[in-house]
Amino acid sequence: MTFKRDNHDKSTSNAVPFILLFFLSMIGHELALESLSTAYNSFPHLATSITLYQFGFCVLLPLLVSYATTGGDVVTSFPRSLKELWIYVKLSAIVYGATACATMSLTCEGVTYVTKVVFKSAKLIPTMIVGVVMDSRAERSGILIKKRNYGTLEYVSAFLLCLGAAGFCFSPGDFTLEGRENDKSMTENKTQETGEHWIGISLLTISVFCDALVPNLQQQLMQGIGGSGPPSVRKCSENEELEMNSLIEDEEVDSETRTKQYQVVHVGLSPQALLVNTNTIGFTLLLSSTLFCRSFVPIISFTANNPQFLLMNLAVGIGLGTAVLAYTELIRRIGPAIAVAVATLRKVVTVVLSYIIFPKPMTGVHVISAVLVMGGIIVGSKSGKK
Repeated sequence: MTFKRDNHDKSTSNAVPFILLFFLSMIGHELALESLSTAYNSFPHLATSITLYQFGFCVLLPLLVSYATTGGDVVTSFPRSLKELWIYVKLSAIVYGATACATMSLTCEGVTYVTKVVFKSAKLIPTMIVGVVMDSRAERSGILIKKRNYGTLEYVSAFLLCLGAAGFCFSPGDFTLEGRENDKSMTENKTQETGEHWIGISLLTISVFCDALVPNLQQQLMQGIGGSGPPSVRKCSENEELEMNSLIEDEEVDSETRTKQYQVVHVGLSPQALLVNTNTIGFTLLLSSTLFCRSFVPIISFTANNPQFLLMNLAVGIGLGTAVLAYTELIRRIGPAIAVAVATLRKVVTVVLSYIIFPKPMTGVHVISAVLVMGGIIVGSKSGKK
């Protein structure tokens, strides 16, 4: 059966407000997180408390937005069977795998924080490749799509952005003799504890692959691809009919398939429903773990006696929840690759702001990185005009 899929050639102008919201929310979240970590670093359950608020608001904010805009469509799309729930369990596992593998890699020989940063900064290119592969797979399954085909300039632009972002994440200490000696000492200690260098590189590779899978899977779920339930059948609107016509002109299809294209439209999840369905699993597991480990009551008690602690946690949760909601909307509107590129640029902007607000010595690597990022943006804009 053939389903409709969103056109990837939409103008990015409609996404600009969400890009700004994502940038501002992440900056606010990171500032609040740093302030909270500094002010209450002696609280033994600080990490658990922060994670609870982060997960909690990644469920609560999308739920509130859904009720405010669509009357609560997230309720109707919430999984009602184990088969439907399994989709989001797998997605949550991939999200967890991306973080866990990256963290575990730091315990391996020859893998330092700098190595991790370089790998994680390069996830834009795997995201593009995975998107192309998933499009081809969907097409072979009989799903009508307009395949993503990235040109040479787009891959060059992505490479420059990744390289520039990695360079910006280096601190001046990474280039000093003392910094190199510290890294060497840490590596020698880790060698005794863990083992082989290739294990850490493999874990980082898996982490980056998971990072590339997540936005592409999210996009498919929002487009009605990959769901376990039956498709929602409804009449095609005039705009949908026009879009189908444009897709049909690009593809050679027989009359029977063409008829099906007009009869069925698969209704995907809204960004709010996707976030609620996915993060509810993580929040439930985390809350259960907190109750089991008897850290929930101490967190509540500490929060009740420290109003500022509550306010900081609220700022952290609201900041991340808003950023994740904006980012998911970007995936729906402009696709995973551009959304990841925006996230990569956000890291660069955050580092630049930190150097402006808290002056630190700049290195030649930072200057070169700035040139690479600007080059990536220019090359990307040139490829978009072709």
